[in-house]
Amino acid sequence: MKKKILAYMLLCALMLSSFVGCKSDEKKESSNTTTSAEEEDEDITTYNIGICLSEDNEYYNYINTGFCDALNDVFPDKNVKYDVQIITPEHSGESIMQYFLRHDVDLIFADGTAALSAASIATFETPIVAAGVIDYKTTLHAIGTSWDRTTKRNITGISGAPSVSSQLSMLLETNPSMKRVGILYSAEDTDSIYQNELLENYLNEAGIAWKEYKLTSTTVSDSQYELEEDSASIILPSEIAISSAKEGSLIPSDSIGESRLISGLLSPNSARAPKTSDRWEASFEIAPLEDIEEDAAAKKTKEKAYKKMAETERENRIIMDEACKECDAFYIAAESSLSDQIEMISSLANENGVRTLGGDMNLGKYTLVSLYNDPYDMGYRAGKMVKRILLNEEDPGEIKIALPSSNAQKLYQDEVAALYEQTFPKSFKEYDAFVESYEVGSETNRVENEEE
Repeated sequence: MKKKILAYMLLCALMLSSFVGCKSDEKKESSNTTTSAEEEDEDITTYNIGICLSEDNEYYNYINTGFCDALNDVFPDKNVKYDVQIITPEHSGESIMQYFLRHDVDLIFADGTAALSAASIATFETPIVAAGVIDYKTTLHAIGTSWDRTTKRNITGISGAPSVSSQLSMLLETNPSMKRVGILYSAEDTDSIYQNELLENYLNEAGIAWKEYKLTSTTVSDSQYELEEDSASIILPSEIAISSAKEGSLIPSDSIGESRLISGLLSPNSARAPKTSDRWEASFEIAPLEDIEEDAAAKKTKEKAYKKMAETERENRIIMDEACKECDAFYIAAESSLSDQIEMISSLANENGVRTLGGDMNLGKYTLVSLYNDPYDMGYRAGKMVKRILLNEEDPGEIKIALPSSNAQKLYQDEVAALYEQTFPKSFKEYDAFVESYEVGSETNRVENEEE
């Protein structure tokens, strides 16, 4: 009898031990999930977004802030998680993308050209949305003569290129009698060449002569967006922070006409020889350079100054001296690698009565006029694309790369304008006053403010 009782007690103890073990495993499993029973009933999905910034500066940070704000607006609360990584010399774009893919992110946001380049190589499956990229076609090495702003693969985004047609309108407003435009660029800067060729198409249609002038950037960096740290004349890309833009629907490609073929720029190291328009020689009479007499004392002073310059600076000054004698306007594209030369360019232009247009806030500090879009607005519009891809299940390869906002702000620099005794209409805002008063993102129409 005692043996039966002992056996029964032993069996009960084993059953109890087994029961406690199951409860322990069940508790451990439930602690690894962030979804409550109530949330499970609502069937809420958590999306994981990998965010990669090409560089740690205000321009990319404003784009990222707009992007994250859009995610918070278009997704339910606690429905999106994002991991922000920044490309540095120690932390490459390739390693960041491999990290995202190992963690099975649902979508990658590429903030800038370097980030998009790394993401496009790393995956052909995970959806990619980009912003702050000027030339998608070259960055993605899109081969062929047809470009309708759809990538036909896992990528879409918002263009960071300002409207070149609007910039031409500004040039004409600034100088209605303009006959010769000098287009300044660095041979390795494909983003500038992309914008230059767009402008040249418009100038051809308007019957205005143009000529390219190739200068050498003193930028020393692994990226064309980073500038030499010890140069006193540099305005860092981090200062490209403000502009005015309102959120709008995607602009049809035919409305601006900037989806045309850009020839032969599929290499980031593309060597570009300067070109001249067919109208250049016939545009108006100008004395040959060798026939232009120069004051002997002034010439001697210039030669003495040149001897003190570094070789690159000296060569650029000689080219600019020629350009100032041949042109009545200069164009420098947005995010140009010549931003380290802009003070010299603007100074020589003003001395010779040549008006200047800069393509971004960096250049606009010195040029007569400039045109900009809000980087926050760009990021916010990119964030709204995520909803189309993850919730509406649209194919990113069929979503057109969106053009910049059509409501960019026109600016003028009053100190430069005073040299020409020129006034501007109310459609322009004075550069310094605008910088002091404008709040980045203040004119973006956020989702909760949009009409149903």
